[in-house]
Amino acid sequence: MKKIAIILLMAIFSNTAFADCDWSKGITPGPNKTFVYTEACHLAVGQLVEDSKTKDQQIVDLTSAIALKNAALLTSDQRTEIWMKTVNDDQNRLNSLQTEQKHTDIIYFVLGVTTTFLAGYMASQLIHK
Repeated sequence: MKKIAIILLMAIFSNTAFADCDWSKGITPGPNKTFVYTEACHLAVGQLVEDSKTKDQQIVDLTSAIALKNAALLTSDQRTEIWMKTVNDDQNRLNSLQTEQKHTDIIYFVLGVTTTFLAGYMASQLIHK
């Protein structure tokens, strides 16, 4: 039902907007580089001028919306780059901690073996005296 009403409204407005202007005969040159319009053509030209103003404003609005979208995408890309840098830094830090932990484990193992060997050696020295 709404679609039919919209179509009817568009038909009514389009008939009044363009009336019945015969573009070849409705506009005639006047004095001093002016033009004389019939009433129907005057209404049609007025509607075209209004439509042009509306379209110009829509173009300005769409251009600003595109600029805002591009700015938002740029900000989003910057945040993504910062996040990726943070993740890479954290991964590198984790890898270095794991490497240091392996070295620490090896050192503890070697110190444990050395301590055991020295304890056995000292015990054997005490037994032999």
